[in-house]
Amino acid sequence: MRRLVVMATALAVLVGAVSAYAATSGLNTYTATLKFSPNAAGSSKAPSAIGFTEKYTASGTNGNRTAPLTDIKTTIYGAVSSWKSFPTCSESKIAAAHSDTVCPKGAKIASGGITAILGPESDTSSSAPGTAPCDPVLDAWNGGGGKVVFFFVDPTPTTCAGLTTGAVPPYVGSAKTVGKNLVLDTPIPAYVSFPLTGVEGSLTSLTLHYVKLTTKVKGKTVAYSASTSCKGGKRPYSVTFTAESAPGAATQSGTVTGTQKCTK
Repeated sequence: MRRLVVMATALAVLVGAVSAYAATSGLNTYTATLKFSPNAAGSSKAPSAIGFTEKYTASGTNGNRTAPLTDIKTTIYGAVSSWKSFPTCSESKIAAAHSDTVCPKGAKIASGGITAILGPESDTSSSAPGTAPCDPVLDAWNGGGGKVVFFFVDPTPTTCAGLTTGAVPPYVGSAKTVGKNLVLDTPIPAYVSFPLTGVEGSLTSLTLHYVKLTTKVKGKTVAYSASTSCKGGKRPYSVTFTAESAPGAATQSGTVTGTQKCTK
């Protein structure tokens, strides 16, 4: 089976003013949509606070479940991230508590959920016996220093084949402003993809809502995520997904691109 990748999969779909294209890496087929709200262009002198929603799906090829993802990199044009003015919650704090309820108010930057399938590592086919659904809640926290800490929450024992909250440790991605782009990079650790011995997880879908998070600093409104520009009235974005057929195997990548219309 393929790995329980959370931030998985790339974009495709036409939704209103959003256009995107599917990608196939050879191992997987990816789709996704990024939708920003509000989607004002803003400027460097007057950034416009934004929230956005990522919607991803992933599927394997040749009758297999989704192959293990090892990295997901999302590039958003005309956006910036400013973490310094907001509370933080570290990977170590969540790991020690086996819960993210210890995190301070205002540190959560996103929440959503995934649908995945757990199955035998020895049989990666979609029809393998012994598969089970795994549909945990996914939280994302401001980890400080440009880090984003992701954590799975299992509300009931049946949410993810008997796994409980904290069984899968938190993992860390990054949010960095590179030129005119906001780059969100999320390496996927092996313990996320292989939560139990001999068991591999395969992502089928992910929805993650990044909130429009703001605070006041010396009377000025500061946003965690903000827009400073658009290009030709649109906001281009791309997602590169990297997967492997087995641990240590050669990786394959696929990139999906899309745009959403901006307002002035």
